[in-house]
Amino acid sequence: MSKRIDVEIGKNGELKLEYSGFVGEDCFVEAEALQGLLRELGLWAIPVTVVPKTMVEIEAEVPSPSETRKKVSLS
Repeated sequence: MSKRIDVEIGKNGELKLEYSGFVGEDCFVEAEALQGLLRELGLWAIPVTVVPKTMVEIEAEVPSPSETRKKVSLS
């Protein structure tokens, strides 16, 4: 699965972001980069709540290492 960020903006201006397809702490790195870009535009997105995904949700989004390996012929 590719990396993806879904953004939902509520009527009160509240943002809800969902990061999919990121491995480990990569979503936090991406969140900081997005916050920096928004600040450059004059928008401040300050996280109020962070809800970690369950292992089942993560496994459904990110392929296991065995799925990402490719077989290469050496002959």
